[in-house]
Amino acid sequence: MTHCNGSSVDKLKEKNLNGHASGHASGHTSSNVEDEVNAKYMRCLEEPYKYHTQVPGKAIRDQTIEAMNLWLGVEKNVLQKIKEVVTMLHEASLLIDDIQDNSKMRRGQPAAYLIYGISEVINIANLKYFEAGKIALELGSMTTAKNVDKSEASKIFHDWMIKLHQGQGLDIHWRDHYICPTVDEYIDMVLKKTGGLMMLAFDLMYIFRNQSETKLVYDTGRKFLETFSKFFQIRDDFCNLWDVKYAANKSYCEDLTEGKFSWVIVQGIIKERELGTTRVMSILKQRTTSDEIKSYCCQVLESLKVKSETTEFLETLEKDLLEQIEGLGGNTMFIKIVGLLSPSRIQTVQ
Repeated sequence: MTHCNGSSVDKLKEKNLNGHASGHASGHTSSNVEDEVNAKYMRCLEEPYKYHTQVPGKAIRDQTIEAMNLWLGVEKNVLQKIKEVVTMLHEASLLIDDIQDNSKMRRGQPAAYLIYGISEVINIANLKYFEAGKIALELGSMTTAKNVDKSEASKIFHDWMIKLHQGQGLDIHWRDHYICPTVDEYIDMVLKKTGGLMMLAFDLMYIFRNQSETKLVYDTGRKFLETFSKFFQIRDDFCNLWDVKYAANKSYCEDLTEGKFSWVIVQGIIKERELGTTRVMSILKQRTTSDEIKSYCCQVLESLKVKSETTEFLETLEKDLLEQIEGLGGNTMFIKIVGLLSPSRIQTVQ
């Protein structure tokens, strides 16, 4: 990894200023100076992003895009750029999420903002949002597909960016104001926040699909991805409290420390309202870092049957997904993805 320091940048500035002083005799133009300075500074600006992405994630979104393409037949060059858009947005959003959630760890290493500072990390994340938007804007010029509204890609990108931020905003608002959402409100948030990137990819792919071969109806594909998004997020909420591997890569029951209204927390609070107790809500308000208190909260949730009922719900969603895949004509890649995410594969904390 390239490390930037003041002396190296200063030397570059001095070199460029000397070039200006010598004028055209040195062959150094203002554009040359700008290119050299930008190249040097961009390495510095990119460093937090490179640090964050040096440990790869699960690549579920890339796999999902490849799986969707078995149905849609998008050209390889366009498909690769759509992958870049989604990956860039996902990684940038994680940089911002860690700041907003005060997360300490990401993929087994300190969160980027703890190394590089909040300001630099926010800046590079925002820069990546704009770079992704630029790629989306250029997709139309890359395709050989006919009867395509090539301006539609930019609209899709901006529409889903708005929904993604609305979903994230709801999650933060509920957390910071101690508002427990209803189940329907929670699902609406998930379809914007978690489902947003998947739907962004699907919508982009659908306009650039192989129209002569694909038989996938848009509404049917969207319904499948909405089910998959719910399955993916509720599984993640479950793992945050009970998966051994999750605790190792992030921290133990991080959602409790964050004060997040996840699926399992919402279910627990709803059940306690019926009993006239408030243990889960009270613990959530504490933003506790105590493993003992977090362990107690998990025990409360288990006693309320939240753990077992969530496992059963995930199994129901898994079955539903496999049935939808069969109804769509089959998809070996999606079957494999759903299998890898199966609740039966989660190694739970005892």
